[in-house]
Amino acid sequence: MSVLKQRRRKRASARRRRQRELRRTHPELRTRRKPTPRRRRQGPTPDRHLRLALLTTAVLTVGTIFGAATFHVLLVQSQFRLDRLKDAAATQQQRYEHLRLEVARLSAPERIVATAAERLGMVAPPEVAYLPAPSLSAADPSSASSLAGNWSEVKPYLAARP
Repeated sequence: MSVLKQRRRKRASARRRRQRELRRTHPELRTRRKPTPRRRRQGPTPDRHLRLALLTTAVLTVGTIFGAATFHVLLVQSQFRLDRLKDAAATQQQRYEHLRLEVARLSAPERIVATAAERLGMVAPPEVAYLPAPSLSAADPSSASSLAGNWSEVKPYLAARP
């Protein structure tokens, strides 16, 4: 501790001792302090309403700004998601068009004939013969029974083949 502080403390304690001694020896010199009455506030102060209004306005302003920023962030995120979906849809549309072209190419009659000739060794017939099917008429029952009779003759030959 510095020397100045020590001196101040000694002086203060000496001053207090002298005052105590005076009070004991001379009671008439005593002063009695009257307590100051404390004022109690009755109701809110005029500034309190103003402060409350300012605080409410500030809170609402900050909340509105925060809400607007949050809404803007959500809007931007949704736009990014829409852009990704649009890109994915365009990619799938291109893939779909490519696959349709591939199906059209593979199902072309010229390609089917060429593949049959190359892989399976098939050749086109020199001429095409059409066989007429016998007509069954309801008025001629003899033709229906003749086919039924032939069935028993033809069946053994058909069962041997798949």
